[in-house]
Amino acid sequence: MKIAMILRPDADRVFGGDTLAMQKISAAMREAGAEVFLGRQEEMPPAREFDLLHIFTVAPVDHSQRMVAWAQSGGAAIVFSPLYYSDFRDWFERAIVSAPRWRALARRLGKARAWGLYRAWQTARQPTQQTWRLGRAGLLAATVIATTSRWENAWVAGHFRLPAATRARMRISPLGIDADLYGQTFSEAQLAAFRRKYDLDPGYVCQVARIEEKKNQLAVIQALYDDPVPLVFVGKDSPYYAPDYADRCRELGGRRGRVKFLGWLPEAELPLLYAAGAAHILPSWVELPGLSSLEAGAAGARIISTQVSALRELFGDRVWTCDPYDPSSIRAATLAALAAPVDADLQKRLLTEFSWPAAAVANLALYEETLRLHHADLASS
Repeated sequence: MKIAMILRPDADRVFGGDTLAMQKISAAMREAGAEVFLGRQEEMPPAREFDLLHIFTVAPVDHSQRMVAWAQSGGAAIVFSPLYYSDFRDWFERAIVSAPRWRALARRLGKARAWGLYRAWQTARQPTQQTWRLGRAGLLAATVIATTSRWENAWVAGHFRLPAATRARMRISPLGIDADLYGQTFSEAQLAAFRRKYDLDPGYVCQVARIEEKKNQLAVIQALYDDPVPLVFVGKDSPYYAPDYADRCRELGGRRGRVKFLGWLPEAELPLLYAAGAAHILPSWVELPGLSSLEAGAAGARIISTQVSALRELFGDRVWTCDPYDPSSIRAATLAALAAPVDADLQKRLLTEFSWPAAAVANLALYEETLRLHHADLASS
């Protein structure tokens, strides 16, 4: 089986979970003996040389459309992992600030009722939106749609109004972590040396993510503004969304104090970052499910994440989740996590069940099923 994975054109400039997943899972598959090509579309051999293309992320839709067309040109099967979620909540939060009509409606009806109306309005008008139509067309062209959880599958099916035949071909494509890297045991002297290197106070809460609105760093600082817990943010400034967002985070962090922005650390140092602190927080608008949360938990940190995620499905009450739009919820989840002991059983489960080799085995089995379905489709057409 010859497998292709195509990087986003901006993968180097805006490194994200989709790129990391492709790098890690392709490497693990090669270790298992599979023939996997990872690169940009222009670097790929002709599609006819491949059996299967695994697409990671439906957005940007012009890119995913090109990938679908490329696979179809050579008759390759398609596994499509959309890595996409939008419930319009972030749009609504902006609308009640900047749009007089929605601001007035929220005052008159209350925020909860106004949000319900806004979501219903946006949902009803989806078929008129080109981005939605193109995203849906890409998913319908796939042999199999594969997400990381039942929760994500259900949301994608509903959001894109997928027909029953397409829903029947939705599967789970597990992600993983580097168990050897994040499962290391460090001495207190090693942890103290790491904190000294970056001038970090003990007991910090860290976040590893691009500095951008949807990762919600500003809300973390606001939520914990009057709390003494040190905060550490690791990540590059994103060129997307609000261009001044990182500056606003640093300005508020400077006024609060006890806030560090470290930029991007080498991957080899991330286990030390997680192990030397108290918790990892990722209260994003959405996470599917959030690779840095899995890595932090495997390194022994408490996990605080967003309610808009599959983490509760995967780990139940062993993680703390919050409403990413409610600072009081972020604060409550953080303080509850810090007051609880580290869950050694969660750490063990992450290291044993969520390794990249295990993900590679599961995905290779998924690819075999996908090829059987693809060949059956060709025979019946």
